[in-house]
Amino acid sequence: MKLRVCKSLLLLLTLTWSTSAQTAQLSSAGKGNAARQTRPISATYGDTLKMLKTWLESEKNVDLAGLFTMGDARASDLLAACHSTNDKIASAAFFMLRLLGRSESVDCGNSISRKHKRLAFPSGSNFTNVDFNRIEEWLAKKRAEKEYECGDDSEPIEPADSLVYELVLDGSPRSKSILDRLLAIDKACAWENTISDPLEQAQSLIVAAREIGHNMRFEPDTLGSVMRDSAFFLPSEHRKESRVEVIARNKTGDHILLEISYRCGLECGRGYYVVLQKDGNTWQYALITMAWIS
Repeated sequence: MKLRVCKSLLLLLTLTWSTSAQTAQLSSAGKGNAARQTRPISATYGDTLKMLKTWLESEKNVDLAGLFTMGDARASDLLAACHSTNDKIASAAFFMLRLLGRSESVDCGNSISRKHKRLAFPSGSNFTNVDFNRIEEWLAKKRAEKEYECGDDSEPIEPADSLVYELVLDGSPRSKSILDRLLAIDKACAWENTISDPLEQAQSLIVAAREIGHNMRFEPDTLGSVMRDSAFFLPSEHRKESRVEVIARNKTGDHILLEISYRCGLECGRGYYVVLQKDGNTWQYALITMAWIS
């Protein structure tokens, strides 16, 4: 049985706010929301909303493909959907903007985080020095002398697996340090999510990503074999037999959405959504996140 994990609000890295920061942010958010409420809804918004609902209900890649293909033209619709009172719709819109690598995902993530009184850290190909600073500040606040503040069950604080893979692909000393600190918190707080395995393997994944996870070149008929060879995030023993499905390409042809998966038994396997971004004559990983686990 497949357990879908990709559309949770835990796609956000949630960072705890101080009381004063919450007050200031929520006050400015109220003004921003008022402005957004007066913004006219596009003629395509209803259709975009219907497509989001269809995908949420079906969880089929064919429905995800339609959103990805026309997503760049519907970015304003997706941003509007981020302000939906329906948390599932807002989360799905945020997820789509991240898959597309759109800058609107930052505003979308902030909107969702304000609603849930948490500070969002969207991960993906737009990882910046500011983002590094924010996560390091969060890590510093989580450390209290020799212990970690884990929060309670009603306040999830775990990062998304896509953030871990982004740090792995970056592979810098700063990323390595953050991964080590995240692993320490993971062990102390016993996070029950999808990041424990990649965190424990982070240092070896960095080596593998450096060797096989960059500057990919392929033709349409070699894409599958190239991706199997470069899938550093899969166990090495399962790469050769892994399944590579091209879900969709965006209209400009510079982003490809894939599902890469493997089976290791009747109730054993994992699938990942993978976005490739064209960079000159080569392709790079733009986003990796778990889609399902069984």
